[in-house]
Parts: sequence; structure tokens; C-alpha cells
Amino acid sequence: MDLTMMKAVGGFLSLLAGAVTVAWLAFLLGRWLGVREARREHPEHQGPVGSIVGATLALLAFTLAITFNMAHSKHNGRKELVREDAKAVRMAYDRALLLPQEATKVAHAKLAEYAKLRAFDTFVEPDTPLPVLITRSEEIQRELWMQALEHREHPQVRFYMDSLGTLTNTHAERVTMGVHDHVPPAVWICLFVVTALGMLTLGYQSSLAGSRRTWAIIPLLVAFCVVLCMAVDLDRPQQGILRVDQGPMIRLADALSTLPGGL
Repeated sequence: MDLTMMKAVGGFLSLLAGAVTVAWLAFLLGRWLGVREARREHPEHQGPVGSIVGATLALLAFTLAITFNMAHSKHNGRKELVREDAKAVRMAYDRALLLPQEATKVAHAKLAEYAKLRAFDTFVEPDTPLPVLITRSEEIQRELWMQALEHREHPQVRFYMDSLGTLTNTHAERVTMGVHDHVPPAVWICLFVVTALGMLTLGYQSSLAGSRRTWAIIPLLVAFCVVLCMAVDLDRPQQGILRVDQGPMIRLADALSTLPGGL
């Protein structure tokens, strides 16, 4: 296991430890409140509390499922955009053959550089400067577009220009979804609050019931926290252990580098 992967795993375990600690403290607080209630002359009945606990845990499971689905959908969307980006680059590379011969060579070299820029694996290259790559990618897009305009008198060049438009649009979508589009912070706050309340009411009920086997709650508590942390990890496309696969673009960059006009 390389250093980057070890750091990602360490970050995930740290997040999991923090979530388990907060949930466990909420459970202990609930037990303390339950012990105080049980010592009263007329303590609260366990039946109504059990219904409240069941409803709270059901709400927690529902909130967790929604959040996980949001993070998973965004993760899948990012993977799909990598494939679409690779297809757009390959289409532009092929349609560059519609340009005059010298212009084709220049376009092929720029597109091969473009693919190589975007074919990075953050496990292998963890310090990749994303702002620099985005800026250079957009510079190449403008250079290709200006070059295409110089040959717009050729009827078939419009097909090449269409492919450049697709290339630009896919890039914009990747930047939006990969850099800016995440699960809203309010959703995470809501999920953590509901998790803490669920563990608190569970601890409260266990004290009212006179249960001393608090260790039996650990599997349930850890299971909730693991799923929660997996959702957080999915929402960090280039920092966690579940990263977006850049394989399609890496394979395309390798292929273009071996073709005439490649880097």
C-alpha cells in the first residue's frame, strides 16, 4: 500500500473514530439521563419511550439513506463524466483529420497534451495542482477553437468544430461536478444531529429498561457510523479512499501518445 493510500485510509479511520466517539458520548448522555429518570418516584414508562426510539432510529436510517444516495449519485455522475470526457477527446482527435494536413498535426499534438493533462491519478500523483490543469485545459480549448476558425471556409470543418464544442461542454460539467457540486453542508449537519439524537434516545431507553449490557449497542452504533463515513468519503472525489476512476482518460492518453502527432 503506497503512502497516499495509507493517508486516505488513515483519514477515513480518523473520521470513523470521531463519528463513533460522538455517537458513543450521545449514548452515554442518554443513559445518564435515563438513570436519573429511573430514580424518580414516578419514572417515565418504557413503552412510550420505546416508540419514540423506534421512530427516531427510523428517521436516522431514512436520513442516512437519502444522504448516501445523494453522495453515491454524484460519485457515479463524476465517473460517467470521465468516460464522456475521454470520448469527447477521441472524437475531436479523429475529426481533426478534416483539417488541412499541417493543421491536423498541430491539433493532434494539442489534443494529446490535453488528454495527458487530464489523465492523472491522485493516488499516484497526490499533489496534482487542479487549478493549473484546469487553466491549461481551457487554454488548449481556446487554441484549438481559434485554429479551427482559421479553416472555417472548409465545409467539413464544422464537424470538427462541433466536437470541440462537446469537448468544452464536457470540461465545464466535470469542473462543476468534481470541484463545486457536493452534498450541501446543511444535509451533513442534519444527519449528524439526527445520529446524535438517535443514540441519545437509545441510551435513555436502555437505562429505563434497567439494561446494563451497554456493549451490545456498539455493533449498531459502529454500523451507522461506517455508512455515514462512507457517504462522506464518496463526496470527496479526490481525497478519500473511494476516488473517481480516471482509467478511461489514462488509457486514452497512452493511446494518443503512441499515434502520429502524439506527444
